[in-house]
Amino acid sequence: MATSDSPVLVDTNVLVSATLVRAGNEDRILRAWRRGSFELVLSQEILEELGRALLYEKLRRYRWMSEQEVIRLLEFLASESLLVPGKLEVTASRDPEDDKFLAAALEGDARYVVSGGRDLLELKRYRNIHIIRPAAFVKLL
Repeated sequence: MATSDSPVLVDTNVLVSATLVRAGNEDRILRAWRRGSFELVLSQEILEELGRALLYEKLRRYRWMSEQEVIRLLEFLASESLLVPGKLEVTASRDPEDDKFLAAALEGDARYVVSGGRDLLELKRYRNIHIIRPAAFVKLL
């Protein structure tokens, strides 16, 4: 069971999806974090990647959030998440771009990495961290 004392890393694709599909699993996860159901772990690198992705021109027309809401969300994520340095070297995923999520999860002592990315999900587990899909994580909330 995920609780407020269980750190969780939610990957960029899940957070972006939360802004695209209202009331979907990803949105439910974001809302649960805002209610304090778990502690969200992010690194500065992940936050910057998220900012770029959320402000992509091609995604703007699909978002249910306004530009101002997205900016407020990024500010809230930056101020209310457990921001870890993101300096740990990890080489575990087939996709080297995914290693930053595992590194931040380790630094933040996360219990879960929630992802929609195939390369991360194939790992299923990294050290003591469970790597699960958004739908599986929603069931734990």
